[in-house]
Amino acid sequence: MDGTLYRTHETAIPVFRQMCGEYKIPFTQDSENFLLYTTGDAFLRKFMPEMTTGQRAEFVHEFKWREIEAVKEKGRLYDGILEMLGALADDNIEMSVCGMGSKEYIDTVIGHCGITKYFKAVYCRVDGLSKAQVVRTLLLDMKLEYNQCMMVGDSITDLTAARVNRVPFIGVSYGYGAESIPEGIVLINDITQLQAEIYKSILYSQIARDISMINKPVVIGISGVDTAGKTTFAQGLDSYLKSMGIPTALLHADDFHNPRSIRYKDASPEGYLNYTFDVSKIETAIRELRNGTYKMTVELLDLDTDIYTNKTICSEENAVIIVEGVLLFRPPLVELFDYKIFLDVSFDEVLRRAMDRDAPKYGEDILQRYKMRYIPAQKLYLSRYFPKEHSQMVIDCNNFHKLKQNMSFSQQRINNQ
Repeated sequence: MDGTLYRTHETAIPVFRQMCGEYKIPFTQDSENFLLYTTGDAFLRKFMPEMTTGQRAEFVHEFKWREIEAVKEKGRLYDGILEMLGALADDNIEMSVCGMGSKEYIDTVIGHCGITKYFKAVYCRVDGLSKAQVVRTLLLDMKLEYNQCMMVGDSITDLTAARVNRVPFIGVSYGYGAESIPEGIVLINDITQLQAEIYKSILYSQIARDISMINKPVVIGISGVDTAGKTTFAQGLDSYLKSMGIPTALLHADDFHNPRSIRYKDASPEGYLNYTFDVSKIETAIRELRNGTYKMTVELLDLDTDIYTNKTICSEENAVIIVEGVLLFRPPLVELFDYKIFLDVSFDEVLRRAMDRDAPKYGEDILQRYKMRYIPAQKLYLSRYFPKEHSQMVIDCNNFHKLKQNMSFSQQRINNQ
């Protein structure tokens, strides 16, 4: 709740600063940052170790009730949270709060902010228990397996609680402890983006359930037109599966481009289909990983420099092999994938994203390349090989929020197999 849904600093800091003045406790920016993702008792133990147990208890008790009064007076959610909770509830996504504040404090926040109705359960601090233990209690009480839920939080405490319980984690960087979250963890700084990430994580959970019914090793293909978000989605799925203890190997088709001299020997859309990628090298890499090669060195191309470099690709026994890129679902590669995901986006959206993503790097002339070569080639691919029709999941990447449509499509395809 604190730092994820609720703007804790606006009510906690003024009260705490006032009390520190009364108790003659130094209060700096460092101690303020520490306070925002820990408890008052932990703060006092660190910055006022000479205080007795009784003095700490008296301070924390007084702070709690003063803060509650401040919440009633001016407590606020982060902008967009109320709308996000409403949208998630409309999609029948169950939500719970797991905070380390007192029951009285948490009940006051969610009551004052008008969000009590959105939560199936509310869990607060329990003396003597870590947040990981409180999360475990939540899972047991609600009869939830780790692969049926996700955790959203803003600090290393939240991440640790998720990892201990093998629960997938989404971090928010607008909270109070993001600097302590290690690299490689998804960090969101926008509520709209957070909502989309939650929907993506639900799709990841569906994919995880689907592939659990397929004999190992599993090869997942993620394809779609340019700018559909394939790399981001693949990296998110890779992180999600790893958080559940499932080993993975991630391949990017962009690493297997042919050099410029081959790619552009035919500048037509047909040439884009035929010469962009070293398809045989992609095929060999997938087959070797599938057949149990756990470490191999491959020469891969740097698109910007047009220079090959050696890259080591590592795997583990029964790893899920994820391959992402354009033009994948066609012979000879299509037969290698056990589970195919197609990210769908309109070509108008492709051009808009290309302007945002590629034009700053390559200049606006890149849009002509999209119009004359990339998009016509994608249209040939769609009409010739029918990649959507051969996919187990087709995701509307114009709007991840069409969750029911995306997931029902997946279930229908799995049931028909």
